[in-house]
Amino acid sequence: MASKEGFIPIENIFKMKYLEQYVYLVLNHSSRYNNQCNYSYAPINLVGKYVKYPSYGDFPEAYFLRSYGKWWRDSAATQKEYRPQDFDLLDAEDFITLEFGSSVIPREIFIYEVYNPGAVIRIWGRLNSVSAELNRKKWHLLWEGFPQKCAARSRRFSPPLRKINCLVNVLRIEFNQRHLEYHTAIDAILLSGFQPENHFQYKLIESGLTQVKPIKSPAGSLTVRDVEKTGNCDVLDETIVADHFSMLPNEIILKIFQYLDLKSLNRCAEVNTRWNKLAQDPTLYQNISLKVLQLLLTNLFYHLFINFFQTYWYLVDVKTLDYFLSKVRNVKKLDLSWCNEYQLCFNVRLNYEYHCKLQNIIETASHTVTHLSMNDNYFVDTDVLDKIALCRELVDLRLHHTDNWIRSPLDKLTKLVALDLSLTNIIDQDLIQIIIANPHLEHLILDLCERLVLMDNVVEAVTMYNKKLRTWSSWKTVSFTSEGVRKFSTCENLEELDLGWCLMNRGPGDCLKEIAGGCKKLRRLILSEWRGVTDQQLMPIVLCCKELSQLDLIGIKNISSELCEKALFLLPKLRLLDISFCDGVRQHEVEIWRQQYPHITIQRSCEFTVPDYL
Repeated sequence: MASKEGFIPIENIFKMKYLEQYVYLVLNHSSRYNNQCNYSYAPINLVGKYVKYPSYGDFPEAYFLRSYGKWWRDSAATQKEYRPQDFDLLDAEDFITLEFGSSVIPREIFIYEVYNPGAVIRIWGRLNSVSAELNRKKWHLLWEGFPQKCAARSRRFSPPLRKINCLVNVLRIEFNQRHLEYHTAIDAILLSGFQPENHFQYKLIESGLTQVKPIKSPAGSLTVRDVEKTGNCDVLDETIVADHFSMLPNEIILKIFQYLDLKSLNRCAEVNTRWNKLAQDPTLYQNISLKVLQLLLTNLFYHLFINFFQTYWYLVDVKTLDYFLSKVRNVKKLDLSWCNEYQLCFNVRLNYEYHCKLQNIIETASHTVTHLSMNDNYFVDTDVLDKIALCRELVDLRLHHTDNWIRSPLDKLTKLVALDLSLTNIIDQDLIQIIIANPHLEHLILDLCERLVLMDNVVEAVTMYNKKLRTWSSWKTVSFTSEGVRKFSTCENLEELDLGWCLMNRGPGDCLKEIAGGCKKLRRLILSEWRGVTDQQLMPIVLCCKELSQLDLIGIKNISSELCEKALFLLPKLRLLDISFCDGVRQHEVEIWRQQYPHITIQRSCEFTVPDYL
């Protein structure tokens, strides 16, 4: 039976088998809490059936996202929006891409959230195939919704899916965890739907021959495409628009156009000849963010027409790059994060044409671009890095999770102020050369760079050549010694120091005393899992670093309640204190402190299983 919207489920036409299946393979992710060879909190924990649900708590057997809340966005090193008018309303921060063993028509999805639920905001689905032709199958938006504030209990989240008659064996889950009080964790994901019973059915559905054409738009809701087809120009009456703008000089119209997002700007190009010419002005494209691009461009030069879709990154293909090739000659800020043109993971051959176009874009922009972001872009390899090295005006470069390269030519850049190489394969020698070549470097992010094995040497280079350093983050980069950490004491401008998990198997010595004496401007200090630290070694930080607003002491088992109480009392600007897994601190004391210091967020992870509903 057809729905009110005219949709006819394919399972009502064919006899099909209902199938429930859990994740078979993790294809990609933008965030993880684990080291590469460690399965605790890892994305791979999503494979198979849930193991902790319906229990609630901080379980290493689940998948954890690295960030939560507003704390990461407050960092001075955080990438600012390149084009604020082009924004994602739901503000996706991270994603994970998952493959299932069988292709089905999706009807239900169950997400087993076992810690701080409510971060899922979008679910995409598509068919993945070894066939080159089928590998270009498009993504389907199955569901989207705003992040939710949920009770502290596990839940099996099953949002109402958009009805489609397309085969899916890959899901992409997007997250916005900014509203969460602590890390979110997922135990498993179940995909339910109808599976073709034979190869003939499969081919019919896959080819789209079973799709029912959409009902014609009702009167009063004409689209731009309707106007083009019918020749009815009443909706886009040029004279009406001209009445308001015909007297304005081009400079004023261009100023107005600068406040428009790319989608609206290209709609303006359809209004009349004058607007079309103005909409092509290079000054309107000095900041471009294709990560949140909300359109798929066809041949605008000849037809001046755009096919609009819902949202955003997956629509960037060869034609899109072609269109923007002429627009980037004067670009200042360019964001190509997440723009992978149907590519799913690293173990497939890269699309050669797209790869070349991407290099062309960067080379064309090389003379003017100052900010370049290519986070989670599979196409960043040595060839692309060679083009990035031509961008001699770069002051801000983001290459988070681009691990399709090893050797780096980035030491040819000399004006960098911010550099994000987290989750990359950068090696010590190349990094040191970059540090030496960029004396103005202020923000350096090296989280989970597991090929860095001589961090003491890297820090020594920083102390010699980067006197302006304000942010250092090397979370879970574990080749430090206390001697190397001590060298940070000469960085007198240092405001943020993330050394989480860096000294968990080594004694800290007196390095914290030295840092406290030399880094008076510290606002953020992360010492997660510094297991050998004592009250005596931490006390200089509490006594000297009066600018501290964030202090992370996760897993330091030797500290006492007295140390925490002094930190709360003596640090006037403290706003976040994380003492999860600190065995020397009792929970009832934490509850008292939360009442005494309501302006301070005191984190205490739920370390034990909490029975939940069955």
